[in-house]
Amino acid sequence: MTIAAAAAMAACSSNKIEDGALTSGINLNNLDTTYQAGIDFYMYATGGWQKANPLGPEYARFGSFDMLREANVERLNDLFKEMTTLKTEKGSVEQKIADLYKMALDSTRLNAEGAEPIKQYLDAIYAVSDKDGLVKLVADLHNSGESPFFGSYVEADMMDSDSQILYLGQSGLGIGNRDYYVDAQNAELKAGYLKFLTKVFGLAGVASPETAAANALAVEDVIALHSWSSVQERDVEAQYNPMTTAELVAKYPGFDFATYFAQRGIPAQDKLIVAELSYFEAFAKYFATADLAALKDYVAGQFIAGACGTISDDFTEASFDFFSRQMS
Repeated sequence: MTIAAAAAMAACSSNKIEDGALTSGINLNNLDTTYQAGIDFYMYATGGWQKANPLGPEYARFGSFDMLREANVERLNDLFKEMTTLKTEKGSVEQKIADLYKMALDSTRLNAEGAEPIKQYLDAIYAVSDKDGLVKLVADLHNSGESPFFGSYVEADMMDSDSQILYLGQSGLGIGNRDYYVDAQNAELKAGYLKFLTKVFGLAGVASPETAAANALAVEDVIALHSWSSVQERDVEAQYNPMTTAELVAKYPGFDFATYFAQRGIPAQDKLIVAELSYFEAFAKYFATADLAALKDYVAGQFIAGACGTISDDFTEASFDFFSRQMS
């Protein structure tokens, strides 16, 4: 369908009858006729609306899904506020939800505590003395919803929708897309990410934050180099690689998947899916030979970055400065 045909269809479908007369349902003020529809139809169709509804400084974009999200947040906040006024039974789910909500709103307490809430977890990361211990720690983090190095999840088997099955897929890049790491044109963005990591390592009280940040980014660079591109990720069939737990353990000896699954309490699987075979092969080889200290800095960096929105304002602001200002 041509742009002209699409515009004509939109116009026709918007017509309506009022008092027996056919009138257009299109608000012409929403158009910007200084643009030619055949050259920039988006600005032609929405330019007037954009001028009348400027984007707020706190947003990089604002559309229908953003409106739904904000409305949902408001509804949830109203619900939680109501719960804080209830006389709840001690130890009940309602009491726990209300207490958690109050704690999250207590910015005075959060700012006074600083990095203290995550200190025990960072201490556990840096206390690891060998690769076996690091595998167990990664398993614990995965159980908590983190995803250093790779991710795991359960969903319907793509070839048998009646079965739920375990999937393993590449993960662990702080700024997501591999192109942010491997394309030279993104050098400024990588520099900003390094600055962010250095900042939060320092706030967390990690010794030599510059070194820790450099180590963490170096590990991410290796992960990114072997990660599949967004174009490769479109090939769903190439990511359907079934194998048993025993086959997985034998195929990637550089990372002790037997210990990993045991630590997570996941029994041997007759069938699981490994999405990106080449990534896991490269990752396992790298993990086996990589410097333990660098790997621990990487895991710590992933953990701190993930916690920024739930602890003191200085962490939140550091995260906002990079992810919401520079990236977005």
